[in-house]
Amino acid sequence: MSLFLKKYSWALYLLFILIGTYFLAKTVLTFLASEIRGEPNLAFAKGEVHVASLGSQKEPYEAYHVIFKRNIFDSQEPDKVVVQETPEKKTFDPNAEPVKTDLPIQLISTVVVGNGKDKRSSATIATKGREEEIYTVGEEKTFHPGVKLTQILPDRIIFINDARLEYAEIEGFGNTLSTSAPDRRPFSSPQNPQRGAPANGVNQVSEDKYVIERSEVDRALSDMTKLFTQIRVQPQFKNGKPAGLKLQSVASNSLFAKLGLRRNDVLEEINGQAVDFAKGMELFNQFRNTDQFSISLLRGTEKKTLTYNIE
Repeated sequence: MSLFLKKYSWALYLLFILIGTYFLAKTVLTFLASEIRGEPNLAFAKGEVHVASLGSQKEPYEAYHVIFKRNIFDSQEPDKVVVQETPEKKTFDPNAEPVKTDLPIQLISTVVVGNGKDKRSSATIATKGREEEIYTVGEEKTFHPGVKLTQILPDRIIFINDARLEYAEIEGFGNTLSTSAPDRRPFSSPQNPQRGAPANGVNQVSEDKYVIERSEVDRALSDMTKLFTQIRVQPQFKNGKPAGLKLQSVASNSLFAKLGLRRNDVLEEINGQAVDFAKGMELFNQFRNTDQFSISLLRGTEKKTLTYNIE
């Protein structure tokens, strides 16, 4: 054994040298790595750059101002992106309370069928720069862009405008029109002026014949808004077909009262032309250019024809 160790002792010495050299080199490398490990912090002072000692705190943002000032990287500020806000879409609430409209319209008169949502209900409306026109519930024709007429009541109309409910009223409705109590007097009771005596421009010359001064007609038709507040009508139907207009109320001293028309009369024809609920009382406009006209009506169960001369 000792002979073997003596023979190969040089090999053992060489092995020990190699192992020692390995550990020595590893120790040196570890030490050097610990000295240079970590990211150096840049600090600027008086425009000069130096490497801060390892482990020091980061410099404040202002310390880097020289880089941005000199713009050494030739950087450019990106264009600002303008984001347009999408307007919030309005939602329509059918149960909301209607608000008074500010549209430039004037409600002249209404003809109501049922609860006013029936397509046969109509309203006469005057718009700025246009003549009076008749509109019905739900039709495509409209008195203002984007407006939809939904209900017509005796004194107002309700419509959708810009996703909200609005209304327009008949000006002065009810100021001269009395609907407090029904007229229960018999139809034969005298309600008209004494025959032969002028009644503010209207003279009844016989039971069913009247003479009207032209000035009285012109004065009444010159203010259609006021004229239509003096009467209230309701469409009548027979076997599902229009059968005239029933006078629910007639204001005293109005043109209609002077013409001998009474509450509960049903107007059937004017000058032989059937009274159309869609046109309402617009048929009275034809009085402007005529000297004679007649009104056929139903009073109770009696049919009557009233004739008029305009002088």
